Amino acid sequence: MRKIDKSQIMSKNYEEWLKDLEDEEHPSYDSYSKTKYYTDIKMSLLYCQGGLCAYSEKRLCDSKYFDLAHWKEGIYKTQLSKSDKSKILGDIEHFDESLKSTKAFLWNNLFVVDTHINCRVKGRKKIIKGILKPDKEDYNPYNYLEFDLETGYFFPLSSLSDKEQDDIENMINILGLNCYDSDRKEYIQLFLDLNKKREPTQYITAWEMISNEIKEKE
Repeated sequence: MRKIDKSQIMSKNYEEWLKDLEDEEHPSYDSYSKTKYYTDIKMSLLYCQGGLCAYSEKRLCDSKYFDLAHWKEGIYKTQLSKSDKSKILGDIEHFDESLKSTKAFLWNNLFVVDTHINCRVKGRKKIIKGILKPDKEDYNPYNYLEFDLETGYFFPLSSLSDKEQDDIENMINILGLNCYDSDRKEYIQLFLDLNKKREPTQYITAWEMISNEIKEKE
């Protein structure tokens, strides 16, 4: 799970609206009725995330859908067709679910993640720690994670204390980092077979860790 830079909010209308709320409680969040800024927030997040799931790094959409050309005066202006909408996957997800009732639109608590992870994995687990929050200023996956190509799994960094490893293992499970282990393993192996002639467009952290491991052995 790579670091995500969310310092640039593409939706300026949403950004100004959020500032005006200040310390007030946010309106209730209902993604199913597509709240006022839902599309703008989602596409802003996908821009920051490079079109990847914030946790698993599975690709959710092509870069052409969040390209700068779609943004006019701080609004996502493009009217997407039904076909295009079906190609933009994932849900807006609240990292800390406890904030959803009063701070539902807090930018620093929002990511776009794979729907299965949002609804079937993380949606059932409420206790969360910020140890693997990908937009944290000091977040670096190499300080917390190791990747094993044979299993396709991320594991806690072995040099950490038992307590730290337990916390990280718990967050790996909560965030669904290993939900697509088989797909990730096959995808990375394909690019290894291509002898690095192309760069992968998803599962970037796992790919970089394996590439670094290979370089160290050369």
